[in-house]
Amino acid sequence: MKNLTAFSVAVLLIFMSCDKTETIPGFVGKPIHLAPVIETSEDTLACTYAWSFSDKPDGSNMDILSFQPNSRSFNISFVPDIPGEYTITYNIVGPDGKAKDKLDLICEVTEDTTSAPTQEDEYTLSEEALKAPLPVYEDTKTTTTKPAYSPPPPPKQTYTRPRSDRGKNIPRISGNYTIQISSWKTYTGAERAVSLLSSLGLDLYIQKAHFNETGENWYRVRTGNFDSRAAARQTMNDLKAKLPYEQLWLDFVREDQ
Repeated sequence: MKNLTAFSVAVLLIFMSCDKTETIPGFVGKPIHLAPVIETSEDTLACTYAWSFSDKPDGSNMDILSFQPNSRSFNISFVPDIPGEYTITYNIVGPDGKAKDKLDLICEVTEDTTSAPTQEDEYTLSEEALKAPLPVYEDTKTTTTKPAYSPPPPPKQTYTRPRSDRGKNIPRISGNYTIQISSWKTYTGAERAVSLLSSLGLDLYIQKAHFNETGENWYRVRTGNFDSRAAARQTMNDLKAKLPYEQLWLDFVREDQ
C-alpha cells in the first residue's frame, strides 16, 4: 500500500512540474491518478473539466465511466484493464463556455509482476458477466448542437430507444415514472453497465422487456420510482450532467415480464 501511495504522488508531481506531454507509467489492475497542469489559480475558478480516452490498446474496455470519481472531476483515476498505451485527453472550459486548455496525457501500462492483483471494485460481477464480451454499441440518433469545445467522440453506444409503436404490450403502473439509462440485448451487457454506473450511487435495476412486434427481449437499465412526471424529469435533467453521452428518457414503471 505504501508503494502504491508513493507511486500515485510521483505521478501527480510529474504533471505539476512541466507543461509538456509526459509518458506516465502504470500497472494493469492498479489505479493511475491524473490531474490537469495548473499554472495559476484562475485556471480553476468556475471552470469545468472533461476527461476522455482518445486512444487505448485494442481489446481494452475503458470508457468515460471508468474514471473515478467521474469524468468531470478535477482529479481523476482509472484502473487499466490490459497492458499498452493509453492516451487520456482533458479539456478545461471557462465560465464563459470557451475552451481554456486541452492536453493529451500518455500512460504506458505494463503487467505488475511484483505482487498479485487485488480486487478494488466494490461491485462484484458474476462469473458469466466477467467472461462476457462488451456489447456492441449502435447509435440511434445524431445531434446537430455542438458544445463549446470539441472533445474526442465517446465510444459508440448500444442504446436503442423503443419506437412509439413498440412495447404497447408491456403492462405499465399508471402514475409511477422511472428513468431509462440504456437498453441491452443481453442480461450480461446490462449487468456490465450497472457495474460501471455503481460509483454514482444510483438506485439502479434491470428490467426485462419483451416486444411482441419484433419478438425480441431487451434488458433495460433504469433508476428511480417517481410519483410525478415533474419530479422524474428534474432528476433526469440533473443526471444528464453526469452522463452526457447517454440518451436518457422517461417512461412509466413497467411490470416485470
